[in-house]
Amino acid sequence: MKTGPAGLAAAMLLAVANAGCSGPVPNACPAIAWFNTLTVSLDGSVEKVSLVEFCAEGVCSIRADGPVPAPGTSLTPGTVPAPATTLAVTPAPSRSVPDYSPFTAARVDDRTWRVSLMMRSPKTVTIRAYSADGSVLAGRDVEPGWTRVGGSEACGGPETAGPVRLQIQAIKR
Repeated sequence: MKTGPAGLAAAMLLAVANAGCSGPVPNACPAIAWFNTLTVSLDGSVEKVSLVEFCAEGVCSIRADGPVPAPGTSLTPGTVPAPATTLAVTPAPSRSVPDYSPFTAARVDDRTWRVSLMMRSPKTVTIRAYSADGSVLAGRDVEPGWTRVGGSEACGGPETAGPVRLQIQAIKR
């Protein structure tokens, strides 16, 4: 049986049309990594807050926006401060800061901190606010209630939670 150009073209179209019907196509997930975020909102005497810490799964956050700056000194031209006025920042002895954490906390403004979590959404977390001397100003355990904001149910994707509110009490002297 001979087939002409029209028959050959028809056979090729049929082959192309049925090419995707040979079996199930795997579900490819385009996102290979993402960060979930949790917002912490501070109320009250927020000027005392030096650090907000997020703890979950036996690990606590590290600060993402750098160390707390040392109090500044002003110099006038030609003056050198005496050694007794040299300032140093010493971490509070009661807390050890990890070198690495899948969680980071960064100050957004005086009342808001943002926690980033590398592809994690723990069911329960602990949030604490610290003063510059390492004193706990406020803290609470919460269930964040994560909401997916990207990706898909099959592949996962970024989630967000919060705001978690912390009330900072005025320190009485």
